[in-house]
Amino acid sequence: MITQSLKIKFMDAAQQTATSKSMNIMEFFRMPFKASLKLGFSMHRFLPLRKRYLFTRGNRVRLRYIAPCASLLVISAFAFMPNMTVNSFNHDNVFASLSPSTGEALVLNENKSGILSHMDLDPSLQSGVSEGMRNAQFAMQKPKHSRYRELEIQSGETVAGVLQEAGLSGPDAYNAVEALGKYYDVRKVKSGQKIDLHFKPDENGDMQFSKLAMKLDAIKEVSVEPADDATFKAEISEKELFPRTYARKAEIKTSLYGSAARANIPSSVIANMIKIYSWNIDFQRDIRSGDKLEVLYEAFETEDGEFAKYGNVLYANLNVGGREYPIYRFEMSDGRVDYFDPKGMSTRKTLMKTPIDGARISSGFGMRRHPVLGYSKMHKGMDFAASTGTPIYAAGDGVVEYSGRFSSYGNYVRIRHNSKLKTAYAHMHKIDSSVKVGSRVRQGQVIGAVGTTGRSTGPHLHYEVLVNGTQTDPRSMKLPTGEQLAGKQMSRFKAVIAELNKQYVSLSNGLKFASAQKEDADTTIR
Repeated sequence: MITQSLKIKFMDAAQQTATSKSMNIMEFFRMPFKASLKLGFSMHRFLPLRKRYLFTRGNRVRLRYIAPCASLLVISAFAFMPNMTVNSFNHDNVFASLSPSTGEALVLNENKSGILSHMDLDPSLQSGVSEGMRNAQFAMQKPKHSRYRELEIQSGETVAGVLQEAGLSGPDAYNAVEALGKYYDVRKVKSGQKIDLHFKPDENGDMQFSKLAMKLDAIKEVSVEPADDATFKAEISEKELFPRTYARKAEIKTSLYGSAARANIPSSVIANMIKIYSWNIDFQRDIRSGDKLEVLYEAFETEDGEFAKYGNVLYANLNVGGREYPIYRFEMSDGRVDYFDPKGMSTRKTLMKTPIDGARISSGFGMRRHPVLGYSKMHKGMDFAASTGTPIYAAGDGVVEYSGRFSSYGNYVRIRHNSKLKTAYAHMHKIDSSVKVGSRVRQGQVIGAVGTTGRSTGPHLHYEVLVNGTQTDPRSMKLPTGEQLAGKQMSRFKAVIAELNKQYVSLSNGLKFASAQKEDADTTIR
C-alpha cells in the first residue's frame, strides 16, 4: 500500500514537472530529482523514520542524501547525448521517435494501435536532434521493399536461382526465364552479368514483380514483363548508333600489333588492315623496324557516347622500306566495295599471298629433311606455323573440289580458282561446315582452322598452289592484278580520295608517332 502511494505521488510529481509538450533532456532528468526531494520531505510520514534523520535543524535535506542523488544525475546526463530531445512521456507508454531525413516526429503507441503515426515536431527542436538519434530511430521503423534492385550473376549461379533469391516465386522465376530464352540462352550466362528488377505495389500495398531488364551488349537490351494472361512476354530493344571517325599513326619498332596498341589503334582494325594488304604485302617478312602506318577508321557509338563496335577502315597508308602503299575504301556503282590505290587499281590479286593471319613460315618450298620420315624430301608447299584454331582463309574466289580426310594431309581442302589455278590446305583442325564439294567460296572467306591432323609434328597450315596440276612456289608466281577503275567511277573515286585525305589531316592534326609514347600508357583505345 505504501509502495503504491509512493508510485502515485512520483508519477504526479513527474506529470506536474513535464508541463510542456517538448522539453530539454536536462530538464527531463531534473524532473525526478525534484520529485525525489519533494517525496523526501514527506517520506517520514510513511516510513518509521524520524524527521531529524533526513533534515537538519534548518529544515534542509542532509548532505549524505544529496550527494548520491547528484552523482546519479551526473551519470545519467553523461549516458545520453546532451542535445537529444524528448517529445513526450506519459503513463500511456507512448514512444516518440524522429525521422532521420526530415526531423518529423514519428509516434508509436505500443498499448493501442502499434502503428507509426506522424506528428509535426517543433522546428526549434529539430536542430537539436543528433544524427545518431535520427539513424537509431529510423532503423526501428518498418523496412520498405525497394521498387528497384540490381542483381549480378556470380560464378555457379543460375538466372532462375538469382531471381528467386530476389523475391520472385518459383513459377514466376521459371516463366521469366522461359520468356527470356526467346532472345538469350540463359545456360550461357556469364559471371558478372547484371539484371535489373522492377517492382510495383499491388492493391494491398505489397511489392510485386513488374519488369526484368538485361543488357546484352552496348546496343541490345532484352526486357521481360508479366502479361495479362498470367504469362510473361519478352521484347528486345536496340539503341541507335552513330558513326565516329578516328585517325591514328604509329611507327613500328618491335611488332606491328604492339606498336599499334601503343598508338591506340585497336587490334581488330589492324587485323582488318592486314587482310586488305595481304595481296600486296607479306606482314611476316616485309615489315621492318622503322616502318610507319597511318589509318582512318570508323567506330560506332550510342547517343550517350558508349562504344558499340568498330566499323570500316576508310583509308590506310603503309610506309614499308621507304615506299608508301596508300589505299582507299570505295563503293562502286553496282554496290560492290573494294580498296584501291590512288591510281584506281584494286588491291585484290587473283590469290592472297598469305591465307592466314599472324603466322610465320616454318618451312618453305623446296628440298628439306622431313621432320617425320627423317630423310630429305621435296616439300611442295609452304608451312605456316600457328596455334590450333587460327582461321584459314580461301586464297581466292573459286569452287571447292575436295573437302575431307586425304592420306597424310589429314583434313584437306582443295579449291579450283580457274581452269589452270588451284590451291590446297592441309593438316586442318577442322573444316568449316559450309565448305563442301561443289560449293563456291569467296576470297578471304574462312574455310577452316589450323590443326595438326595427318602426318604432322605440330599445329600448322600446309599451303600449296597448283598450276596445271603441278605444285608451284607461291613466292615465285606473278599474279594478275585486280579491277581497274575508269570513266565516271574514276572521277567519283578521286572525289572520295580528296575527302578522306581531308578528314585524316583534320583528325590527325597534332598527333605524334607512337614510338615516343610509353608502352604502359593508360589510354582508351577507340
